[in-house]
Amino acid sequence: IGIDNYKNISNLKTARADARAVAKVLKENYGFRVSLMLDPNRDEMIDKLDDLRATLKYNDNLLIYYAGHGWLDEKGDVGYWLAADAKDNRRSKWISNATITDTLKTLESKHVMVVADSCYSGRLVRGLSVSLRKPDLEQLVKKKARVVITSGGLEPVDDNSGSGHSPFTDALLKSLEENTGVLDGNALFNSIRRPVMVNADQTPQFSDVRKAGHEGGDFLLVRRN
Repeated sequence: IGIDNYKNISNLKTARADARAVAKVLKENYGFRVSLMLDPNRDEMIDKLDDLRATLKYNDNLLIYYAGHGWLDEKGDVGYWLAADAKDNRRSKWISNATITDTLKTLESKHVMVVADSCYSGRLVRGLSVSLRKPDLEQLVKKKARVVITSGGLEPVDDNSGSGHSPFTDALLKSLEENTGVLDGNALFNSIRRPVMVNADQTPQFSDVRKAGHEGGDFLLVRRN
């Protein structure tokens, strides 16, 4: 999902290009079947989540990438993704973290990863979880995973690094392109965290998604030969 063109709030510069580039590398390098949504409204985004809920099976892996505006309701302590038809101070066209979490909980897929490049995206995570130990891939594959990598914590994030992509997605793309084997979510996060922190005033985060059925697994990206 990439949203640059908002009907009622300020536009972004690189979200559509970011989404296109991520879709391309996932399809060509990792064999994903990709559904690319550019400037979708709220109904279109919710309908797509419902389509996934209805069609995905246990052995399917799902990666949801979102680049667009995010919002934090400090009084309610709730984060939102803002669809292309979102309005200021009107939640009718916002998508709450609770809606995303509820969807992840009901999906049949064993392994799901959310990659969120938006302001205040850290509200999706339980807490920073970083490990430098070599993972037991066999155990990660067996267990259910609901994990998220966000471009920042509870702060605004940069939209343009000067490369045509955001600082976060620029680092994400480089990691995905340079990988030659199996890349788990924790290793992916470790490879992009420092480049983002060096080039922008934001700190990416990685963890399981709150209350979404995570059982200790991780998302594995396997490079095609």
